[in-house]
Amino acid sequence: MPETPGSPIQPNLTTKLKFIDKHNMHLRLCMKRVFTIVLFVFGLASQAIAVEVLVKANAREDYLRSLDKDGNPITENYTFLKGNYYPYEYENPEDEIRFEEVAHALKQELVAKNYRMSTDPKGADFILVVHWGQTNSNPDVENAANTDADSRDLFNPMAELDAYEADKQARENARIIGATALYDLHVYSIKRQQLEEATRHDRYFVSVLALSVDEIRNRTDKKVMPKPLWTLQLSLPTGRAEPNEAFGTLAKIAGSYSGENLFNADFIREKEKRSIVRVGKLEFIETIEATSELEKE
Repeated sequence: MPETPGSPIQPNLTTKLKFIDKHNMHLRLCMKRVFTIVLFVFGLASQAIAVEVLVKANAREDYLRSLDKDGNPITENYTFLKGNYYPYEYENPEDEIRFEEVAHALKQELVAKNYRMSTDPKGADFILVVHWGQTNSNPDVENAANTDADSRDLFNPMAELDAYEADKQARENARIIGATALYDLHVYSIKRQQLEEATRHDRYFVSVLALSVDEIRNRTDKKVMPKPLWTLQLSLPTGRAEPNEAFGTLAKIAGSYSGENLFNADFIREKEKRSIVRVGKLEFIETIEATSELEKE
């Protein structure tokens, strides 16, 4: 029997089609929400894995590298000089990160900027002085100062002394990790708060100073060292990585910012962690006085 326009069959079909469309729309909406949640969770996981490295890089205005025909910096050779090691206050001797390990990690990463370690220290273009270790936040003093500050006493000499020691330690840490500019920032600025937090918590750090061998040779006052060609200060929180991972990651960042000039210390988010390799003998000079042989040439 042919279907007529007023028959009940057509409305039922239309109703079913509307139901299917509504169901598909609801399904798409659910899938979109699930996808959003997955992205959010993945983002949180990525943030948990990533670590923020505080980077301060400075280069002299007259430090300009020549380029080859392909636009890449011409190779410059260096040799290492062992600087100061800053151990953690409660560090076990077996946990010490040796200079050779840090230097070897830096050597591998500096190749990216065409900095190569000289096979003969006497033929190096510059000397890389490397300081490394861990800052000490002295949490006992910090906590004592905060606790006493909340007391009802108008003046507590011990609280004042603890606060002074905590501030002194924080300022020393700021110098080590390159965050002294925080004291020039507005007291309520977010950047200042971030840098202050970095100075009051334990951090692994590496500091590199590049000194020109020619300038060391030709200095008129042998007691005064020339101004570094460039400096680099890197640090990250101790709670986010094991020591070997921390120093490997800092070396990786050094491969990107050595010889560069950043106006201010900044936090760089690094997702890929590196580990340093336990190495044996590495050729480097022990003291600046060792360059006296260079001066005689």
